[in-house]
Amino acid sequence: MADTLGKDIESGKEVSSQVNPANDSSNSSLNHGSSDLYIDPVAERSYVRKVDMYLLPVLSIMYFCRYTTGGNIGNAKTDGMDKDLGLVGEQYSIMMTLINVPFVLLEPVQTMMVKRYGGRIIIPSLLFGWGIVSMCQSVVKNYAGILVCRLLISCFQSGFFSGCIFYLTLFYKRDELAFRTAAFYGTATIAGAFTGLLSYGVFQIQSNLKGWQILFLIEGAMTLVWGAVSFWMIPSTISDCKWLTPEEKAAATARLRHDSTAEVNSKYDLKTGLRTLADPKMWAFMLLCISYGVATKSTGTFLPQIVARLGYSTIKTNLYLVAPNLVGCVFTLMATYSSDYFKERTVHLCIGLSFTMVGYFMVAGLDPLRSTNASYAATFLLSMGTYIPSCLVHSWHNNIKTDENSRAMVTGVMVGFSSVGSIISAQTFRDEWAPKYVQALGVTGGFQALAIFITAGLGIWMRRENKKRDRAMGLTTPLKPEDTPQCDLVGGDKDIRFRYWT
Repeated sequence: MADTLGKDIESGKEVSSQVNPANDSSNSSLNHGSSDLYIDPVAERSYVRKVDMYLLPVLSIMYFCRYTTGGNIGNAKTDGMDKDLGLVGEQYSIMMTLINVPFVLLEPVQTMMVKRYGGRIIIPSLLFGWGIVSMCQSVVKNYAGILVCRLLISCFQSGFFSGCIFYLTLFYKRDELAFRTAAFYGTATIAGAFTGLLSYGVFQIQSNLKGWQILFLIEGAMTLVWGAVSFWMIPSTISDCKWLTPEEKAAATARLRHDSTAEVNSKYDLKTGLRTLADPKMWAFMLLCISYGVATKSTGTFLPQIVARLGYSTIKTNLYLVAPNLVGCVFTLMATYSSDYFKERTVHLCIGLSFTMVGYFMVAGLDPLRSTNASYAATFLLSMGTYIPSCLVHSWHNNIKTDENSRAMVTGVMVGFSSVGSIISAQTFRDEWAPKYVQALGVTGGFQALAIFITAGLGIWMRRENKKRDRAMGLTTPLKPEDTPQCDLVGGDKDIRFRYWT
């Protein structure tokens, strides 16, 4: 069959016939070869529009809650939380290091749980859990209390981002994934701006509670409520979507089998997921994730301290965080939309990493008090590039895995490795290097240079491999990634008809 299909592709023949929409609930009837594929264009457009309207907003608000509760520790520190709790020496830095350990260990486990038990159960449960713990932070009295709370929050937040990315692959094609990831991940930049504005207001409240305590209460309660509501708002699979018609479900399944996955709703298989980690390409992606993860953590958590080094007051520091975060959000959406549109990852990713690298080298090299305006402008550059890799890197490695179990495991592991970068970041932003943090900023910029090198290497190798396969098939016209239905590939990316996204 593989030889026959290869000849059909080589000669330019199109293989398609209509699938009965009424049979969308039968998994076995929807996972044959491409001979039963038919994508109703009207139903497909309606499906994409509905998923964008029903699913993305829910996930976006979820991630908004995740980022506010995960990143507000930096805002709380500008209000004197560390002094109120009696933190001394390197305790804050140690805490920021330790809270990343659960992400490294638990990301793959909880992402595989999303595959096994469904996103509708696992993702809102995580949100609900860390919302409760976030509120508990407002009553802690010492270092031990805040450390335990932050570790518990990390345990619940582990698997959330990677779980959401894998979850999106169950609904969107490869050329739709990066922009949709950015649509919900972009709320991180909005959340940064929101927390800055909220902190600006809250820290001026005269109350028996400290400003940072009120901040933890408000953002924790918001997260808890949305976690409870979300149980009733998101489905686990396409077949669970009550707001889709049978025709839309059939079109959705067919389009995924053509340009996303070999088998829709495949059986949970841990061994398949583990085997994919032996792929040498994934090792390069792991190192790439560590490298970009340093900047993601540095910008997400330490941007308040980076802006504070310019000599602004606590109030102005939080207010001046708004503009860089909003610019970063817009640029991330533009870059990922372009990447999906042109079906290209390498150049777009290198551009984003370059912005971040230049931004960090600028803030490291400039005197923050003598070159205040230029240093502040540099924060826009690092914000413009920081969030792009989180969307493009994880879309990229999902683009080259055709099995759901493999995608779940790889996504969890890759996001986990980006948390190794977070540990490096936390260790470089040491109190002894405050307030300029020149060493930390330089190290972060250096890791972005390494990420550019790895990205370029992966892209060049994949392009050469695509050309090599074209020659092996005797093709004069290059085969594109979308030309071969994913459900026809034998062995996923090992099939000679598979083409890498570059």
